[in-house]
Amino acid sequence: MNIEATNPILFEEAFNLMCGERLGFGISRTVYECSLMPGYVVKVEHESGMFQNVMEMLIWRSVVGTKASRWFAECKYISENGRVLIQERTRQPSTTELLGKIPAWFTDVKLDNWGMARSKENGKEFLVCHDYGYNLTIQKGTETTRMKNAEW
Repeated sequence: MNIEATNPILFEEAFNLMCGERLGFGISRTVYECSLMPGYVVKVEHESGMFQNVMEMLIWRSVVGTKASRWFAECKYISENGRVLIQERTRQPSTTELLGKIPAWFTDVKLDNWGMARSKENGKEFLVCHDYGYNLTIQKGTETTRMKNAEW
């Protein structure tokens, strides 16, 4: 059922309940703070067909529980059609928190795609990628331990 088409007021109410301040946007998605889950963001894909939210959730599900998960912001929930994703919120890293090397399977390497996340085990912060909807992770996998120079 398309709530937006049948009841736009209900759609707007639900959206406003879930989404707070707009934090950023890219060519296919807009990111909002998640009002219902502090510490998370809501990524809304503008048009169907890009599947960046779906890709991020697929990648997260493939790495969760592995050593590679240390490099990714956690994906928590995804809508049935993939246009809405709830993901762990990160903060912008300082220049001293940037690492000299990152895994070779990250391809869209720009500073805007990275942030600091807090470990659930020990509370320490570490650098993670929070925008990984398009990269070679799917093609190359996360099994390699090869690192490459980060060119920030």
